[in-house]
Amino acid sequence: MIAKISNGGKGSCIGLVQYLEKEGEGNWFTHDKGNIDASQVTSSIDANRKHLGQQDDKYYQVILSPSQSELNHLGNNRHQMEAFTRGAMDQYASQFGKGIKSTDLVWFAKIEQARTFSHTDKAVQQQQRVEGESKEGPQTHVHIIVSRTEDLTRYQQKKQAGEIDRKHPLKLSPATNHRATSQGAVQGGFDRTEFKQAVEAQFDRQFGYQRPLTETFNYANTLQKGSQEERLALRLEALKQQPNHLNWEQSKVKSSEVEREKDQDRSKENFTL
Repeated sequence: MIAKISNGGKGSCIGLVQYLEKEGEGNWFTHDKGNIDASQVTSSIDANRKHLGQQDDKYYQVILSPSQSELNHLGNNRHQMEAFTRGAMDQYASQFGKGIKSTDLVWFAKIEQARTFSHTDKAVQQQQRVEGESKEGPQTHVHIIVSRTEDLTRYQQKKQAGEIDRKHPLKLSPATNHRATSQGAVQGGFDRTEFKQAVEAQFDRQFGYQRPLTETFNYANTLQKGSQEERLALRLEALKQQPNHLNWEQSKVKSSEVEREKDQDRSKENFTL
């Protein structure tokens, strides 16, 4: 599972929305409804920017990319992908430490079914594939556009009902360097590493997926950033979890016993001579 947050956009989201219509128009969804058209997505995101400066990010894009193993587990089911996305956006909201849910945000998601090779792919760089060529197998993934400001309509409703007493709506940036701070001018934060792990755990819990160690974020992150000792220990642990590891261990023990018997026989022959 790859959960990625892209750089923010400082203007209208219309360009991104139009780009994400490339596989078909409409079929956007959010926390409580689907079949939303592109014009509603653009107008809702662009209108939800109170108290943001001209140079402030107005929205962010979250991309959820399940592996082919995870997609096969789901049967590549669109309804399950929508349910998973809603759960992932609850994880996104909770990471800010503000006591909010995805229903307090303005966000819209679009499911795409295909991917193509780009110039950044190793297969293209090694001339094994051509840029623009379609990738094989299930490639379903989700693009989410989320406003930086909490849902202004919901904020006003909760304020009038006395549920909150905040003077201004929340500005929510997943690009912040703060990590769950409780003191100072900026409290809360957003931990991107914790978000990725939370999304992974959400998928496993929601769909009963038995995730191998080699498919975990921790495994990939340790191999990339861990010490040599940490990488070696993790590779050994992954090897032990492979189905054929026990047979391999038994075969190794048996081979050792055979070699030991041969050595004993040779010793007897030498003694006889």
